[in-house]
Amino acid sequence: MMSTPEDYQAKAAETLVQLAAATSEAERVRLRRAHGVYLKLSTHGAEAAARAEMRPPARIVPEKPSAASSPKLQGWSIG
Repeated sequence: MMSTPEDYQAKAAETLVQLAAATSEAERVRLRRAHGVYLKLSTHGAEAAARAEMRPPARIVPEKPSAASSPKLQGWSIG
């Protein structure tokens, strides 16, 4: 199940409401962290797409190595 950015934004808003009603410091810290995580998750898809556009294109790699790149024996032979 993959959540949409709108789902994460709704969860972040719900977390803010819970944060306003929080009574202990530990609960406030947990809710602040959860709110930050939900905001990051809501923008993750857009950020990943932007990073993919900035990435340079993949190098073209030959399927077989060329004969020039293979090591050659230098004068010694066995046999």
